Amino acid sequence: MTVETDQAEQAGGPRSALRVMGILEALAAERTGLTLAKLCDRLQLPKTSVFSLLRSLEWGGYVQSDNGRYTLGDQALRLGAAMNQTQTFPNSVRPVLEWLGRETAETVLLAVSVEQGQEIVYVDVIESESPLRFAIRPGSRRPLYCTAPGKAMLAFLPAQFQTSYLERTKFVRFTPDSLSEAELAALLPEIRRRGIFVDVNSIIDGATGIASPCFDGSGNVSCAITVAGPTARLLEARERIERLVLEAARRMSRILGYNGPYPLPE
Repeated sequence: MTVETDQAEQAGGPRSALRVMGILEALAAERTGLTLAKLCDRLQLPKTSVFSLLRSLEWGGYVQSDNGRYTLGDQALRLGAAMNQTQTFPNSVRPVLEWLGRETAETVLLAVSVEQGQEIVYVDVIESESPLRFAIRPGSRRPLYCTAPGKAMLAFLPAQFQTSYLERTKFVRFTPDSLSEAELAALLPEIRRRGIFVDVNSIIDGATGIASPCFDGSGNVSCAITVAGPTARLLEARERIERLVLEAARRMSRILGYNGPYPLPE
C-alpha cells in the first residue's frame, strides 16, 4: 500500500466507503442484527476499524444498537426505500413488518383506512407460525370502530372528523367487551397520548390486537401496524409487545417521510 492510499483511507477515502457499504449490506441481510464480533468475522476486518465506522453510522442514524447487536437504522431504511422507486407502499415498509413478526412470533397486520375513513382494510399480513394464532386474509375489511388499528388511527384524526364519525356510526356489539360510542370517545385522548391501543376481545372473544398509527411526511396518520393473537398470550407479554409495536410504527413513519417526534405531540 502506498503512503497516498493509506492517507486517503485514514481520511475516510475509497476503502472506508467500501467498508461502510459492506457493513450496511451485512446488516441488511440479517434483520435480527449482528454483534461486532460476527460483523468483523463476516467482513474479515479488524474490530477497531469496524467499531469506528459503526459509531459514525450510529451517530448518523444509519445503524442502531441494542444489547450489543447492530441493525439498520431509520436513515438506512429511508435511503433504501428512496433508492428503489419501484418499491412502493406497502412493499417499502414490509421489512419492518417482518422484523416485528420475528420479534413477537405473533401475526402482524398493516391496515389503511378506506370508504372516507369508515373502514379499514388490511393491505398486508404476516401470519404467525404458532398453531394457535390470529389469522385474516389481506384485503379483508372491518369497521373502523371495532378494530385495534381503526381506533389507533381514529385517535389521530381531526377532532371534527372524530365527532362526526362517532355521531353517525352505528356501533355493533360483537362481544361483551365491544366498546360503546361513549366508551370509545372517552378513550381517544388516552390513545393519542400513548400512541398505542390494546384492543381486548372487542371483535372476537379470545383475540387481542395491539396497534399504533404511522404518519406520512405531512404528519397525517397514514396507516396502522398491529400485532394480533390469543388474548392470554398477548396480555402476558403486553409490555414488551407494546414497546415493539411503538418502535415498528416509528420506523415505518420514518420510511413514509415523517421526521417529527413519535407519537405526535398533543
